[in-house]
Order: sequence, then C-alpha cells, then structure tokens
Amino acid sequence: MIPKVFLRYYRANTAVLVRDYCDKRKALWMGALVFYTDTTFEDSSVPMTYEGNDIRGGFVSSAAFVPGSRLVVVIDGMAFLHVLNSPTWVPVQGQRQFVTDVSTLHCCIDKEDWNCKKICNTVLLYNKASALDHQEVLLSNDGGYSFITMPLTSSAKEFLVGIYVVPTLASMVALVVDSDKRFFFRHATPEDSSRRSDTYPLKDDLGLVQVIQVEGMKGHLVIWSPHMVLYSPNNGMVIVPVSEIEKENGNLPPPGLTVCDVATADTGVLAVITSDGGLYYGRLSLEAAVIKFPSRILSDMSRMVFFFDQYGDLLILQPSTFEQHPVSFNKDKMGVQEQLSHTTPAVIACPVERFSGNFDGKLFYIDIGGFVNMIVVYVPVPLCPFFPVVTLTNAEALIAHETIVEDGVTAEGFKKFLIDIDVRQLVTATGNRQNKVLSTITVDLMERKFSCNDLNPQKAHVISGCPPSKQIRVMRNTTACTRGTFTEEQLQDDFSYTIPKEVYDPELQFRPNMAKEDLTIKYSYTDFLCPLLVYHNIPWRPTFELWEGDTFVEFVKADFVMFEAHGMHNYQYLQTAKVAKCVSQPQDWISMLANQINPDPNTAWTSHNYRGCNDYNGPPLTNPNAEYQVLNKDSKNRIVFSNYNGMYIFKAVVVDPTYSYCSLTTTFTVYVYGAFPARILPSVVSTGIFVALFTVLLWIGYLLRQNLDFFHKCVTEHPTSQSDKH
Repeated sequence: MIPKVFLRYYRANTAVLVRDYCDKRKALWMGALVFYTDTTFEDSSVPMTYEGNDIRGGFVSSAAFVPGSRLVVVIDGMAFLHVLNSPTWVPVQGQRQFVTDVSTLHCCIDKEDWNCKKICNTVLLYNKASALDHQEVLLSNDGGYSFITMPLTSSAKEFLVGIYVVPTLASMVALVVDSDKRFFFRHATPEDSSRRSDTYPLKDDLGLVQVIQVEGMKGHLVIWSPHMVLYSPNNGMVIVPVSEIEKENGNLPPPGLTVCDVATADTGVLAVITSDGGLYYGRLSLEAAVIKFPSRILSDMSRMVFFFDQYGDLLILQPSTFEQHPVSFNKDKMGVQEQLSHTTPAVIACPVERFSGNFDGKLFYIDIGGFVNMIVVYVPVPLCPFFPVVTLTNAEALIAHETIVEDGVTAEGFKKFLIDIDVRQLVTATGNRQNKVLSTITVDLMERKFSCNDLNPQKAHVISGCPPSKQIRVMRNTTACTRGTFTEEQLQDDFSYTIPKEVYDPELQFRPNMAKEDLTIKYSYTDFLCPLLVYHNIPWRPTFELWEGDTFVEFVKADFVMFEAHGMHNYQYLQTAKVAKCVSQPQDWISMLANQINPDPNTAWTSHNYRGCNDYNGPPLTNPNAEYQVLNKDSKNRIVFSNYNGMYIFKAVVVDPTYSYCSLTTTFTVYVYGAFPARILPSVVSTGIFVALFTVLLWIGYLLRQNLDFFHKCVTEHPTSQSDKH
C-alpha cells in the first residue's frame, strides 16, 4: 500500500503565503498543514498530501509556482515538480545534494513573449545557510523539469542566504554572509562577480533572513528578519533601512519588538507587522518610509498571513480550524485609505489630482537605432511645486530624456502637464547581440504622499532586442502570374518541375557536377505564392521590404546574401572583389560552408559572422577576381543568370549586424525566362556540319556557275542557227 503523507511547513509556528503573481487566484497557505487554492481561498480547501515512498516527514521548506499550472516544492530536502489539481509528483532531474529553497521570478507582461517565458522558466535550487564553497546551486531553464549545476563564484568562510534571478541586469544576484556576520549582494555569474554592494551587519541567524523580490520587475528588494527591515531600489546595489516618518532613529522594528511578516505588491506598497500587532504602511520608490496605522492586528500571528488585494487594501487570512476537512479560511479586510485618515501625524491630502500614462504594464522592444516614446499626463493641485521622476533599472543599456510641457487646463481650472519620455539605447549594435536585456522604466511621484493611494506608479518594460513581429518580404512588382507565364489556378493546384543534374548540388555546397540525376520539385503556391519573373539576360537583384506586423517600415538598406534552396549554382555575380573595391578578401558561400563541420547554408552565413570586405583588419585580398556575393539595395552588384529557363527558390539572409537584432530572412521564388533552347549537338560537331554544308553549297554554286557560262558561250557563237531553228 502506497503511504499518504500530509505536507506541512517546516516552521509550524509561522505561516507563509506563496502566490502565483500571474494568476493571483492561485496561492499556497503553508503552516501546520499546506493548502492550495485557485480561488484566493474563497472556497474551502483540503490539505495537500504526497503519496509515495520518496519522503517520510513531509516537511516543506520552500515552494514556488512555475508555468504550466505546476509547483516546484522542496520536501525533506528533495525537490519535486507537482501538477496542480492532480496526484502527480515527480522528482526533479539533476539534484544530487540536499536543498532547502527554490527561487523563481514571475514575468506577467506577455505570456506568449519568448523573453517573458524564459524568465518564468528559470528556476533555482540551493541550500540556504550553507557554505558557498560547498554549495551546489542548481539551475533549470525548462520550468523545473531538469537542473544543471550553476557555476558560482565563492570564497572560503562565505555563506549563502539566497540567490535570485534579475532579468533587468541579465544576471543573477546572491545574498552572501561573510565570516564577520556582515551580508552583501553580489552578482552570481562569474563574469560579473566583482560587482557587489556595501556590507551590512546581520542582526539574526542567517536562516531567518528573507528576501522579497517585489512584483513588477522594477529591481526593488525587501530584506527582512525579526530584527531588521531593509530596502533596495536597484537589485541590492544600494540598501537603505525602512524607517517610520517623523521618528528619530525610527528604523523598523521599534526597540523591544520583532518583525512578524512583510507584504508588498507591484504597485510599490509595503506593509510590515510587528510582534505587538502594530501595522506599518509605506511606499517603495527611491526610498522607503512608513507610517503606523492606528489599528492593531489581534489575530493569532502564527496562523495568519496578509497580502494586498487588487484595490490596495490589506487582507488578513487565516484558517478557521484544522479539525475538519475541507478547511475554510477567514478573511478580514483593512481599508488603507480609512486607516490613513486617522494616523498620527495626520496625512496631508494628495498633491496630485491626476497621474496616468499610455504605457503602463506594456512591453516594448527597441531594435538597433530604435526608440520608444511614452506619455504621462499629470495634474497637480494649485501652488504645488510637484514633478514626477523617471527611473530605469538598467541605466547601462538605456537612457531616457524627459520633456515637461503645460498642456491646457482641466474643467476644474487646474493646469495639466504632459511628460514626453523618449527612451533610447546606450549600447551599440556591435555589442552582445545575444544579450537581450530587459529594463523596467518607472514614472513615479517624487514626493509621493501616503494619501496618494490610488495613483500608482506608471511602469513599462523594454527589451533591447528583436521585435517578434519584425520581418522582411520581397517586393513584388512583376510576377509570372501578372505576365501570364502561369495562371494562379495552375499554381494553386501545385505542379512539379525538374532541375537538371548539371545545375544543382544535392549537398547544398554549390559545387558543379555533383548531382547524379535530375531533381523533381513539387511547387506549392500556398508556401511561395506566385514566382517573380526575371529575364535571363538582364542582371537582377531583388528588393526587400521591412515590416513590423502589418505595418510597412522601410525598404531594406542593409547587406544581404542569397542561396538557392536546392543547391542550384548556374548563376554568377556581376561584380568581382576588385570592382566592389574590397580591401580584404570577401566572404563567399564556398568558404563559409567550409568553416562548418556539418555544412548548412541556413546557418553558415549570418549577421553573427558577417565581415565586410572594407575591413582593413580582414584577410588580405589575394584573389581580386573572386566573385563578390554580397548584395545591397544601393550597390551595383547583381545576379546574372545563365542561358537557362526555369524555377529558382531563393532564401535571402540580411547579414549586416548593424541593421537589426533580428535574424531577418525570407524565402521566395523566381522564374527565369527568355533563354535560347539548349544545343542538341556538341559545338564541335555542329561546327563541322556547318562547314561541310557550306562547302557543299559553294560546290553547287560553282557547278551552276559553270553551266551558265557554257550556255552563254553557245548562244553567243551560233546565233543564226538558233534563229533558223525558231
């Protein structure tokens, strides 16, 4: 019989709430037992159980939601992947050592975006409070199915508190404690390990230190333990204490008290509850300050958790009883605005009537040379010298220019202001093309007052990388359908055509005389539409259009190369290296394919390995008569087809690395026409026949000439006799 084990939090005297921030209805309440909900505990819930022989105690030390309605749960030092609402529990692959904690980051901007999926699928496992030099941090890029050991920079007598994914720095950050019991943040990747924050004294056992990555990927971190609450606005590089306003030495917690729990939300709000039931409320921006609410929490704190709802109010959650299953949960609501109206000192009225933007919560891409424009409208109350502030999580990648202008008057007579924000890249296109850094731009109220509860910061996320909808298309002026060579009905029915063995290379290395038989190709109108029509005797080059979604951007003005999809090589290029004025030996398809172990023209020549022939540091120009196989809309280079009528399927690749982060490619067809029929006989034989025929004609002409001369002579010498005969 398979044993059934009830799961419970390993610190039974403390309750913890684990939430899925992309679907906030899903959560775990972890305490004396572990409960799961997909209704934010509006309905009753049954305790979670594990069925199997892999665990004994059933003590959960950490859990996290991952994509696909799954959980990664650490039970008795082993990590499991659990499919929600099912009995499925699978041990993760790759774990060899004892672990205590799982770390993830939720990206809720766009679940279909590749970069967002990558962030969500990154999962870390580690053994909290263990020595770094004996630590094996495990990394998963597939949502927790399998893990590999992550290289971690460490030194003797350092201990790990936690490690966290930081997409706005394209890195990971570790919280480390040294031998003097001081802690600091350090970049966890070997290439960035020298970057670290200042050190701070550890006031509690390092196993009690908690780090909250505030929702929204703004780089905000809250570090807390029973005797400290700290805040970092920039992923741990700067750390400041959280203090109560108008209190001398008002750092939390107050003397003689401890911190029981901390709650945050993506709107930048912060709540701290202390051991006397005191509740402190504040907002996270460039700094963190809190004010004490007049009400106190009187519930059993060992069973209680609290969190912010969608309206910014606090919900206090605790189970009614454990004696019966399923278990119902009690919710008590504390209105933030009501509490603020009774605080001491009194909270002054919000100095802003309106604060909104056209970009909040959106994801933007900035390609090479691109920018993003954002607009914020705000209306301050009269005589209020108030201005918003713009912050970036990654000032090494982006720069923001703000322009503030007066934009009319509201119906109430208040002046309306408009902030025009222009966001551009600082890095050049020659940087790391693979490093798609996500940055978060936040516009907040610099002097935000506690009463501005409904005016949330405006934030957007920007990725320096390829916009997913960017593409190129071949321009279609004249096609074989418009000229009547093919009808669309013919193409829609699909047809086959044959490539002679003399003109293609089956190994796609574009070498002559490689094929042993003709190749039959089935043409698909669905895939290729109507082919372009090209006269064989006119040098030709296609023109490409750049599109973003359904919007035309421009004609492609970057260098590109082309190859025929079936290895056809019966065409040449108009220019040589000398004519193209190359100063170094240009790249070509043969040499680029020779650099690959498994030659593949789809990957052999791209923007990642392109080198222009105007590079004086390139290989010397040893063959100036070599074909120059790079094309450009503004260059004179062209393709010249041989005396051949037939179909070509070309793939074009933009290779200029300064044009776009995207791998811009497109496939299209060309029908070449107008060539003379091929000779049936070899040229030597046909020349011999022509010479022989010409000789025979000359001989016949000579004989005819002789007969005419003889007849003329006869008539001249015997005219009378001829007359008598008549």
